[in-house]
Amino acid sequence: MNTNLYHAMLDPFLTTINRMASYVPNFFAAFLLLLAGMFTARALRTLAEGMLSRARLDEHTSRVGINEVLTRLGMGKSPTYGVCFLIYWFVLFIFIVSAANAVNMTAVSEMLERFLLFMPRILAGVLILFGGLLFARFLSEVVRSASEANSIPGGGHMAQAIYVAVLVFAAITSLEQLGIETRLISSAVQIILASVGLALALAFGMGGRDVAAEAIRDVLKKR
Repeated sequence: MNTNLYHAMLDPFLTTINRMASYVPNFFAAFLLLLAGMFTARALRTLAEGMLSRARLDEHTSRVGINEVLTRLGMGKSPTYGVCFLIYWFVLFIFIVSAANAVNMTAVSEMLERFLLFMPRILAGVLILFGGLLFARFLSEVVRSASEANSIPGGGHMAQAIYVAVLVFAAITSLEQLGIETRLISSAVQIILASVGLALALAFGMGGRDVAAEAIRDVLKKR
């Protein structure tokens, strides 16, 4: 009787200890993977920072206005910092996935793997939006400079409208890259732009009606 009671009390405890002991190597391996991941990520970040500094990335991006765009977006850090930040966390995420697999945390590892597979889309979307910002700024500056050089009134408003239009289309393209449905947004934007274009055409037509009539009279008189 006492022996049965002894085994009934001790066996669950021993089973728990054995299970915990069987997990120790896995947890130790996961710990080593995390340490290796942090070391590798920091090393690659330092290496990338040195290479980009020698290449003078920040100086080149500042000349084309990228640093100013980052500041307007609230990302006051330099492009070098942004690239190194992405490299660090991308490498570290790979090791975190391996550590989660080592301790049989399949749900966590699957979630992180999906995020890693989705990261290229995120990066592509950010690059598209960033390129759209630069292109919008370039076009608006061209329109503003041309209007000032030719003394065209309203050039500043036209440049701002072009900037917003290009930026909106860049944002829509970026969202499509992320797999977000944008057909309704695209249709709404097209309707708005068409309405604005029609309103401008009518305004110019009504405003230039007298000028056009005078020009036609001059042509008829010459004949």
